[in-house]
Amino acid sequence: MGCIVPQLSGKPFHRAVPGLISRSVSPLALCAGLLAASLLTSTPAATQGFGNWETPYYKQRAPKKAKRPPAAASDETASAKKKSKKEDVAERAAVGPLVVNVSLNRQRLTVYDAKGPIASSPVSSGRVGYATPAGIYTIVQKRRMHYSNLYESAPMPNMQRITWSGVALHAGALPGYPASHGCIRLPHGFSKKLFGMTAMGTRVIVSRDPVTPVPIAHERLFTAFPPEDDELATGSTAPRETQVADASGASPGMLSMAAAADEPARPSYRERRRIESEKLNAEIRSAGFAKAEKQIYLTQAQKAAALARKPHIEARAEADRLESDLHNLEKSLATAERDLAELKTPPEEGDKRGKRKAKKMDESKRLARIATLEEQVVRLPAEIDATRTASQHANEALAKAEAVAKDAEDKRRAAAAELMDAHAALERGLSKERAAKKLAELRDRPVSIFISRAKQRLYVRQGFDDIFDTEVTFDRPDDPIGTHVFTALSVAEHKTDMTGSVASIPYDPTRSAKKKKKDAKAVPQPVPAVNLASQTAAAALDRIAIPDDVREQIADVMKPGSSIVISDLGIGNETGAYTDFIVPLR
Repeated sequence: MGCIVPQLSGKPFHRAVPGLISRSVSPLALCAGLLAASLLTSTPAATQGFGNWETPYYKQRAPKKAKRPPAAASDETASAKKKSKKEDVAERAAVGPLVVNVSLNRQRLTVYDAKGPIASSPVSSGRVGYATPAGIYTIVQKRRMHYSNLYESAPMPNMQRITWSGVALHAGALPGYPASHGCIRLPHGFSKKLFGMTAMGTRVIVSRDPVTPVPIAHERLFTAFPPEDDELATGSTAPRETQVADASGASPGMLSMAAAADEPARPSYRERRRIESEKLNAEIRSAGFAKAEKQIYLTQAQKAAALARKPHIEARAEADRLESDLHNLEKSLATAERDLAELKTPPEEGDKRGKRKAKKMDESKRLARIATLEEQVVRLPAEIDATRTASQHANEALAKAEAVAKDAEDKRRAAAAELMDAHAALERGLSKERAAKKLAELRDRPVSIFISRAKQRLYVRQGFDDIFDTEVTFDRPDDPIGTHVFTALSVAEHKTDMTGSVASIPYDPTRSAKKKKKDAKAVPQPVPAVNLASQTAAAALDRIAIPDDVREQIADVMKPGSSIVISDLGIGNETGAYTDFIVPLR
């Protein structure tokens, strides 16, 4: 590529360089100098087109100029703006589970551990048209180097995905304002440190305003049962005497204790779980034995059906043969009687056909034929009667053989159906066992709980898999409750109560109502004001009624790192396979 250099009167362009003797500069040397100057003054990222990790250099817009603060701005404002551009990473190691908050209004990310903020950095979120959605997320994928499959394979170093639709934390350019396609850009050095701090499942809260987790203690928070090995070591779960179930399903020992206490004895959840496990094992063994037994019955029924089928086939063949013979004899008798009548009756005068037939057969042959036919007419009725009687006996034998074969076939079909039922029962038991094994494999992972006021339901996930969900009730179900993210930090000394933190985001339904398009014919209804200050985490816990057995089931798997999200809204549409609960904030 050539370089255009101005010329004056055909003479080379002269340039005075401070500190050097002015001399003539050739056009080629000037091009080289300008190229070198541009390379020295540009950053490597800008030179390679990496100023925007998601937009190639030839498509980037010129960055907006930062507005200067007013002349009357105070020193505090200047220091706050300076602080917003500063990265801050604590020297101490993280304690307990982490919670990451991204403030879209402040364009800042802050990391909290059990003791408070541990790291902070400016960010650049999605620009207009590609806004980063506010919501409750978790990290679902981590890659040191990732290339975008949406924006021309743009590099995304230290990528930490929070949605499978394309929102992630990664290193990128920070122009000082929202500029990405929806991702959350971080300074490269900070993104590397954050990548080493977080883990799969780390909670990420993307909110408009900053959110700070604070300690919380409440009697309605979920507790945690001690580890089962601790229970066995202390003898708190000593085995009971063998229980013999009566018609009511309760053991004699339990009945005596219930009578003594004047109330039914209720074993602990873990004891009930062990009883259910033993019951399931017994159910699987019984179903296996039943299936083997039904298989033997089916084999025997198949053999009996095969034996009964052979006489039935033979009896049907005999009955069909006799029926055919009877039909042939009756047909022969009718033919003999008709021919005999024709031979004995002389042809009439007008019957030329009869005259010709009579001329062809001489008298001796006619008499012999008549004698033969008369003999058949005398003999065939007796044969017909005997064949008819034999056919009747054959049909009776066929009916008996058919009944025996049908009974054997019915028994075979019944045995096959029983075998199918036994197989289905065994499969149900094995399916329950597989589900129990899957839950057992997930027991060492933190549990995630979501409680929705809109759905009046509680959902539980563990290891990105659904565990169960159940109905819950809310006091004043129409009043907003806010969004509250609880994080279990540690187990108290007596190993039942858990210490935790909560980050709360108020919910104002009037904001959504104002944004909706109003119908011209509809009469606008007044929207009641919402007291956002009353939407506290304690108030939310006080308004939720959760069954005791559900609390026990959750306490059995509750551990540090587990989380509880309470929200006015439902589960986000992006919640699915390989994700935790994704909850929108509006």
